[in-house]
Amino acid sequence: MLTIGSVQLESNALLAPMAGHCDLPFRLLCRELGGVGLASTDLINVHSLLREAPKAMKLVETCDADSPLCMQVYGNSSDPLPEAGLWAVDHGAQVVDINMGCPIDKVAKKHGGSLLLRDVETTVRLAERMVETVTGRTGAPVTAKIRLGWDDEHIVAPDLARRLEQVGIAAITVHGRTTEQMFDGRVRHEGIAAVVAAVEAIPIIGNGDIRCTADAVEMMTQTGCSGVMLARGVLGKPWLFRHIQAKLRDGIDLPDPTRQEWLGVIERHLDLILEYRDERAALHRIRRGISRYAKGMHGVKQLKDAIRGATCIADIRRALQAHRESRVEEERCKVAPERSLASTPVATDHSS
Repeated sequence: MLTIGSVQLESNALLAPMAGHCDLPFRLLCRELGGVGLASTDLINVHSLLREAPKAMKLVETCDADSPLCMQVYGNSSDPLPEAGLWAVDHGAQVVDINMGCPIDKVAKKHGGSLLLRDVETTVRLAERMVETVTGRTGAPVTAKIRLGWDDEHIVAPDLARRLEQVGIAAITVHGRTTEQMFDGRVRHEGIAAVVAAVEAIPIIGNGDIRCTADAVEMMTQTGCSGVMLARGVLGKPWLFRHIQAKLRDGIDLPDPTRQEWLGVIERHLDLILEYRDERAALHRIRRGISRYAKGMHGVKQLKDAIRGATCIADIRRALQAHRESRVEEERCKVAPERSLASTPVATDHSS
């Protein structure tokens, strides 16, 4: 099992902070399906957090079932990150993560994210202040999420990880690309392995291109990392955490959900959104997300078209039910000829 500071996780599969995706309803959906060791909020600007801006409060909304929870904050050395870390712990976070890897311009060129990779010395001092304030006062571990470096000419991840461990960072997640790569190209397992080799005791969590159980096994086997963090690969497949946990813990390959189970997951996601958001938000999220849910599924064009064209929640529910019934009818028709043949009396020849 994976331990981050004082926090014991029940699984080595973690949900990454993803802008626009990892809100409370989605985190709860993943947790209900099983196998989530730790789930993170969206990345949060420290100023928005401390002034409790409405949008930031939605991002960090949590409940008793949403545990253990990591809140990820971003900013630079001139921002009040330690104060934001204390706020996070006071409002439900068991782990506080510093974003050192976001490559998006509005984060990386102004406020923090992977901008922090360009000045290792200042970044280490910032991390030290975070640990002294957050862990020192509350006991909650502080972690960091990094990339390999800003570009291929400045690969800093091994040295940065070693120094972050020395100042008390409890775990480090490494996305195996540079900032310049964004999300293009192959994730570099050898780069993550170099970070694993650079630290003495803290867990290193591998991140990037994990879309199935085999990807998670390959990541851990080739890098020696202690866990995996899932991001884009889990959108539309929130059951993937359970599959990875079963494989890593018990060596079991779980079957993919049946069509009826798959429909049930979509409907449960819809219900959770409605529980914590309004109808407009639910309509937007499911219409936007149906393509990811349907990826790799056959015979779902009509369902996708119906959901994309939905104007209310009732339209989505009708579309899901219609697809459910059509699949049941299709399965019934497949077995009907066999049953008919079996029940037909065999003619007896009495001509002799």
